[in-house]
Amino acid sequence: MEVKVFGKPGCEFCKTTMKKFETFLGRWNIDANKVKLSFFDMETVDGLAEGAFYEVIKIPATVIEAQSDVLARWDGKVPLSEEFKGYFSDFLSTAN
Repeated sequence: MEVKVFGKPGCEFCKTTMKKFETFLGRWNIDANKVKLSFFDMETVDGLAEGAFYEVIKIPATVIEAQSDVLARWDGKVPLSEEFKGYFSDFLSTAN
């Protein structure tokens, strides 16, 4: 599973989104080998290319993906923990 956050370094909402997922994954001891958290800088060529693939228009954009399937997506907002917690239920039950 991967959480992809698209944004810009100076975007406070983008920083908040990354921090929220870092805190959530850390709090529940979710193994980084099972859930990867990635930030794509929309001011770089690589970030723009990945953003184009996901048709990112508004930042922050957050995509939760498993085996190349998009499970959830939020555009132009910081997702609430209640909105994304359910996607990690398999990992929460096995977390130490």
